[in-house]
Amino acid sequence: MNRMPLPRRFADASPLSLARGAAAGPKALFQRFDLATRKLSTSLVPLVLERVPADDLGAAIRTALPAGGASAAPLLVYASVEALVGGECHETPRQLVYRLVRYIEINHQNNEAWVVGADSAPPDEVLRELDERLARVPAAPRNGKAPADWAHDASVTTYAQRVNAIRAEVAQGQVHGAVLSLGLSRPTQADPFDIYRECVAANPSPYGYVLQDGDFSLVGSSPLAFLQLKDGTVHLETDAGTRPVTGDAARDDEAQAELGRNPKDAAEHQIVADAETEALLPIAERAEVRAVISKQVRRFSHVMHLYSAFEATLASGLDVADAIRALAPAAAVSGYPKHEALALGRKLEQVERGPYGGVLGIVRSRGEADMAVVIRSLWITGGVARLRVGGKVVADSEPEMEYQEALSKSRFLVNAVAKAESLAAG
Repeated sequence: MNRMPLPRRFADASPLSLARGAAAGPKALFQRFDLATRKLSTSLVPLVLERVPADDLGAAIRTALPAGGASAAPLLVYASVEALVGGECHETPRQLVYRLVRYIEINHQNNEAWVVGADSAPPDEVLRELDERLARVPAAPRNGKAPADWAHDASVTTYAQRVNAIRAEVAQGQVHGAVLSLGLSRPTQADPFDIYRECVAANPSPYGYVLQDGDFSLVGSSPLAFLQLKDGTVHLETDAGTRPVTGDAARDDEAQAELGRNPKDAAEHQIVADAETEALLPIAERAEVRAVISKQVRRFSHVMHLYSAFEATLASGLDVADAIRALAPAAAVSGYPKHEALALGRKLEQVERGPYGGVLGIVRSRGEADMAVVIRSLWITGGVARLRVGGKVVADSEPEMEYQEALSKSRFLVNAVAKAESLAAG
């Protein structure tokens, strides 16, 4: 891969403008925010994306990244939950894999930028293309329609019945807990990049991303790492236990303290911790799994969660495709046992989950990857914005509280669409 430092004007330029200024074809942006400061730390802006046939996700990754091919172009990988565990997607793509033939990497901490490419384009040509890209950033579409209300795919009563159905399965010992989700949708003419800008302004999370390919757009600000793989170490995170963030410091501090001691939240969190530990064991060298974070409270714009993180050394002979297969689905969006709990949730919801609970991220080689769980995200197809939010149901779950928790998680996404629309209408 050729690597060329870029003039300062590109390091100072908006990654959002660079990403949305593509003339044609797929557009994308992948960003990382510092967990402690919530400041933007790195951006990856694809300039040339090349689709990789991806009927099978693992085969696509291995074909595009030959063993020992450290100089191969990295991949942008998206997979729906159906692609990870089985099932068809009709409303959204099942999975998408792209070679990053040419891309910009920006380190915002030291204000440096590089263009990296698997092609041999002359430097002058690359700089001219970037200047043109910045100059042709399209105007946001005008929003000529009054905003519609968000439609929910389950009423409070229906959601309560589903919560109670999971509680009955827990009581019978079929599962220890399962995630139930709620779908929201409404038409929008807002530009996905405008929605993304509002999302990360309100709720900067460790992962931010936009992917736009044809009629499909995915926008997210995810707080959860599905898989980080580097130098032979697998790192994953999980969360369970939620409280709303009100903006009142005293109330939020009290809620955080209560979250840390509440037995229901402790039980909910133990479920996902056990599930992820069990998933790591088969791919861990000597079956050794390390807990590196335990029940850490992290606050975001509208909710706070309990987090734990685990690490293991990837066993000899295994690669990133093996790790993805072993760890999917994420316990935070399934439950425990993972596959049985996910099947129960999907059966009750009676719809495909699509992006919700899937994964998106960068795979640089068979031994290096950085991937997020697709939550706190929305997608647009056919002019309709959709999102799913939910929570883990355990024996002590209260239906009304579960419903309100789901709505709390959706609030910043709903607000982001409204703000993007108001900008386009102005």
